[in-house]
Amino acid sequence: MISSVSSKLSEKQKSNLLVLSQLSNDSFLAAWDSSLQLLKEKKRLARKCQPYYIVNNTKNETELQAEILCQLLESLVQETVSDEDLASILTSSGLQKDRTNLFVSQYDQLQELISLRKQLTNPREHLVDLQWKFGVVAGSSSEDEAGRTFVQVKIVSCVPDGGLTSRHIEMSLQKFYDFLHQLEKAKASLEYMNYL
Repeated sequence: MISSVSSKLSEKQKSNLLVLSQLSNDSFLAAWDSSLQLLKEKKRLARKCQPYYIVNNTKNETELQAEILCQLLESLVQETVSDEDLASILTSSGLQKDRTNLFVSQYDQLQELISLRKQLTNPREHLVDLQWKFGVVAGSSSEDEAGRTFVQVKIVSCVPDGGLTSRHIEMSLQKFYDFLHQLEKAKASLEYMNYL
C-alpha cells in the first residue's frame, strides 16, 4: 500500500517534502506560519501582477520555504480525499511524525482556506439575464441562406467588479437548443449540489 500511496506524489512534491524534512523545527514553524498567511491573502492574484522590479527582488529563506510549503499544501490538500489519505502520503514520504501530525490536524482548515483562495483568485461572472429573439433570413445572395432560422441571444452578466456587461451572439436554431440543454443541465447540477 505504501508504494501505491507514495507513487501519488509528483517529483516536485517529493523534492519539496525533502526540503521541508531537512528544516530545523524553528525554520519549519516560521515557514508554516508564513504559508498560512499566504493562503489567507486575499490579494494574491494582484501580487502576481506587480512590476518586474518588485517581483524580481530576492526573497529571504523563510519566504522561499513558505512558498514551497504553500504550493505543497495546495497540491496535497486538493489531491487527497481525507486526512487519513494525507497522513499515509506524508508518512510514506518520510516527513517527520510531528510535522505530519501538524498537516493532518489542520487538514479541514487548510481545505477551507484553499477553496476560499481559489474562489477569490478565480472570480466568475454571474448570469443576470438571458434574452433571445428568433429570426428568419429573408433574402441572401446564396440559395442556402434564404429561409434559414437563426436566434439572436443577449447574455447579461455581472462582472467581478460589480458592473454589468452584455454579449450579443447569433447562432443557429440547433445550436440554441443545445445551449439551452446545457443551461438546464448546469441548473440541475447546481440545484442538486445545493440540495446536498
